[in-house]
Amino acid sequence: MTNDKSNSTGNARIKPGQGYTADQLLRFIIPSVIGAAVFLLPIPYDDTVTIIIGLLHDALQNLLEVQLPYIGMVLVLISAILTLVTVFFKPASIMNTEFLKEVFDVGPVWYVSRTIGAIMYVMVIYELGPEFIWSIDTGGTPGYILIPILVSLFVFTSFVISLLTEFGLMEYIGTLLRNIMKPLFTIPGRAAIDSLASWLGSPSVAIIVSRKMYDEGYYTGREAGVITTTFSLVGIGYIYVMASVVGLPELYFQLLFSTYIVSVILAFIMPRIWPLSRIPDTYNEKVGKQIVEEKEGDVTLHQWAVNTAVNRAQGSDLNTFFRTGIKTLLIIYMSTLPLVMAWGGIALIVAVYTPIFDWLATPFAFLLQLINIPEAAELAPAFLLALPDQFLAGVIGAGLESRIASFMAAGISITGLVYLSEVGVLILDSKIPINILHLVVIYLIRAVLTVFLLAPFAFWFC
Repeated sequence: MTNDKSNSTGNARIKPGQGYTADQLLRFIIPSVIGAAVFLLPIPYDDTVTIIIGLLHDALQNLLEVQLPYIGMVLVLISAILTLVTVFFKPASIMNTEFLKEVFDVGPVWYVSRTIGAIMYVMVIYELGPEFIWSIDTGGTPGYILIPILVSLFVFTSFVISLLTEFGLMEYIGTLLRNIMKPLFTIPGRAAIDSLASWLGSPSVAIIVSRKMYDEGYYTGREAGVITTTFSLVGIGYIYVMASVVGLPELYFQLLFSTYIVSVILAFIMPRIWPLSRIPDTYNEKVGKQIVEEKEGDVTLHQWAVNTAVNRAQGSDLNTFFRTGIKTLLIIYMSTLPLVMAWGGIALIVAVYTPIFDWLATPFAFLLQLINIPEAAELAPAFLLALPDQFLAGVIGAGLESRIASFMAAGISITGLVYLSEVGVLILDSKIPINILHLVVIYLIRAVLTVFLLAPFAFWFC
């Protein structure tokens, strides 16, 4: 099924070669340029590079630094309360509103997780109960670090994302890059936008874009799975932070270069093997396929790209901008934040207070010893701890004496991509057909391959 969005708004579809009015072109160009600039324009700042959305996010964080954890707690409490009220009492005001029903009328796993998240957040903020729950190394990490970042980040990104997705830029870029991205990485050309948003901003932003594209019928389940677990690259700002954490700030560019080379190689491999290769290559059944992929008429690739973009933009306006932004923000605040608190906190408790990850890291110690990486036994847990949270790999790396070992620890925190405390939650809390087993397997494959692909760079640069 193909359904051009512009038809639903009363705007007749423009055929290739028909020509465009200035208003039609500007409706595509102006929002797209603004959205691209906000997300993708690199800006030198404090000896590194950031983007406009990063500056806005930092400004809000600095302004509300003390209040953000409390704001996060209130949002998680509201989510848990409204979810339990909806599940058990079915209020008409929520059940008769499709979007609210979708957010709050959830299954047992989700309402239990939201409840646990709310309880844990209160315990963290007020230091109630045993310390292993509210310590900064466990529940305090999502409570005081991760959730405040998401709260402030998505105030802006939830709205500006619609400038990338609703006004034709994805169609334009996707059409132009289709002949490159599809044969190399088995995904649409529009995925390049997701990757750039990650690279210059945050992987969370890219995953929200990908979730939206799947929900609206522009990615298949397999394509969305590949993009979110393979192309949601860690941002360049984080790479600088990680280089500093492990004591190698002077190797920032070397770390960036090597980890992105490894990520590109993994992006070629991962879509072609299980589990990503077996995810159904079908569109969201609620909306069907919403993208026109075949050219019409005798037009060039660029002309067809402009045509698809202009047609998409005709169905969008300021109402689209605000409506989409509010929905995205509510989903993040009401659905994702509680899971970051609950699942992220539990994963960190297991990592910090039990030897489970040390035991499970034994195979990685063997692999690292096999290729003569120094301090292999001490480094090995980093290759597992980056699964619950990428910062934990940096903690391991900071305690190592060998520069090579520290470089490897920083590297897996970047190339792992599938971090359950943030990225994993965003994926699992979506309609993309990926489950927790898929994520764990994908991460482990990436981690094993990273050992061998990153090692030559570590020896070269260190």
